[in-house]
Amino acid sequence: MPFEPNESVWGALLSACRVYQNTELDEHVAEHLFKLAPESSGYYVLLSNIYATANRWEDVEMVRKMLNGRGLKKTPGRCDIEFKNIVHSFLVGDRSHPQSEEIYAMLEKFESSKKAAGYVPDTDFVLGDSMKVGNTFGPNLAMKI
Repeated sequence: MPFEPNESVWGALLSACRVYQNTELDEHVAEHLFKLAPESSGYYVLLSNIYATANRWEDVEMVRKMLNGRGLKKTPGRCDIEFKNIVHSFLVGDRSHPQSEEIYAMLEKFESSKKAAGYVPDTDFVLGDSMKVGNTFGPNLAMKI
């Protein structure tokens, strides 16, 4: 490489470790990221998710403790949707929108239609029960609408 890798390069490499399930390289890459961007909680979360996918629960706990020990917090997923010239912001798990009941009812119908049409979501990178509609009221909402 004709230049010293920066945060973007190391971040892309850590993401590739997750995609290709390379749990040997991920720690080396994460060390560089933690030095270059110690305040970026997303890299800690990504490493934790890599470990979770590999069922390395003790390592998940270690990374979460590092995150908390450094006073960092996981940034909740968020999306902004503009509809009729009004921007609506949504956070994962947020039900404070005045029309959340109608939105969730519409999402349930949309999910049913997709399943009836044969759609099967790729859940390789989904941890826990976050594929339930009730847990996707954030970044995935924009894709559903």
